[in-house]
Amino acid sequence: MIKALRRGATAPAAFQVGLRRIEVDDVPMPWPKAGEVLIELSAVGLCGSDLHYFRTGRIGQQALTYPQILGHEPAGTIVALGKGVRGVKEGQAVAIEPGISCGKCRACQQGRANLCYRMRFLGGPGVTGAFQRYLAMPAHCVEAVPKGVDPALASATEPLGVALHAMNLVRLKKGEAVAIIGCGPIGLSTLAMARAAGAKVVAMSDSRDLRRGVARRLGATRVVEPGAFVETAREATGGLGASAVFECSGAPSAVDAAVAATERGGRVALIGITEDDDQVLDPHIWRQRELDLVQVRRSNQTLRAVLKHLSRGDLGLRRAGFFSDTVGLEGVQAAFEQLDDQASPAVKIIVDPRLA
Repeated sequence: MIKALRRGATAPAAFQVGLRRIEVDDVPMPWPKAGEVLIELSAVGLCGSDLHYFRTGRIGQQALTYPQILGHEPAGTIVALGKGVRGVKEGQAVAIEPGISCGKCRACQQGRANLCYRMRFLGGPGVTGAFQRYLAMPAHCVEAVPKGVDPALASATEPLGVALHAMNLVRLKKGEAVAIIGCGPIGLSTLAMARAAGAKVVAMSDSRDLRRGVARRLGATRVVEPGAFVETAREATGGLGASAVFECSGAPSAVDAAVAATERGGRVALIGITEDDDQVLDPHIWRQRELDLVQVRRSNQTLRAVLKHLSRGDLGLRRAGFFSDTVGLEGVQAAFEQLDDQASPAVKIIVDPRLA
């Protein structure tokens, strides 16, 4: 297999070459260094942060330089092993941790690899992403996919991992009342993981009617437009508010709504990434209600735990309509445009780089 791959000097990739502009071109095929594996990608989820880059070319201080290959929700099959790799083999289906941490800095030593001082994150500025046919990754960043978990579901380990990390940060307990703002992929992933943990999802909100429908099919009983979220969360909890609220939309106004929907002494997890740099918070509201505010930075060593969940089933994601479409690299431009359309029914679009 290695000799056959070496004869193919190039492979296709989708580049962002400007604001709202994607082009497909061939790139030199990567090859695994010592400690790395080469993966033929079969599914890469298109994420909301990818959409931020597509629209604005930046997230906060992180600005792209073009051309840039985006994509950080990959799964595929190992096709070659670098020197010294043990524990995995060619032909093995794997899910991939997109954050390449150093393992040595203070954050890594404290068990917070997602805050690594030398982090290289797939698809971030200056780091080649996964919208390409082949990807070389450190072997410690891959996990074997359990039987029955298909490539699309394996690629969803990244958003599901973000949700699990957020729940770990707020120390979510079985039976607690949870409310979620946003029915996009992260909000729906949070819903799925919260229900799997035994929490009660008492309220969700989104501006898109079709996405609210997906949330209902995934098990949320009260799914409303954003303007009704706070009242709904309070009504569902006897006027107290939810024990934990997860803000997954990135809308600036949603932070105030999350605070208002949380009970005294409760917890708020901010997962959504806003495109507005001038977020204003009223510290007195936080102080008076003694709320815990948690900022969520991607995920932290959740890959194996999420795969364990998926080994028992898909958490209801397929039946609910979480996966909307699968496209090849030539379809990435149209996929971004579809997700950017408020009238679109799309939730999670999967890119299969093997497709023509």
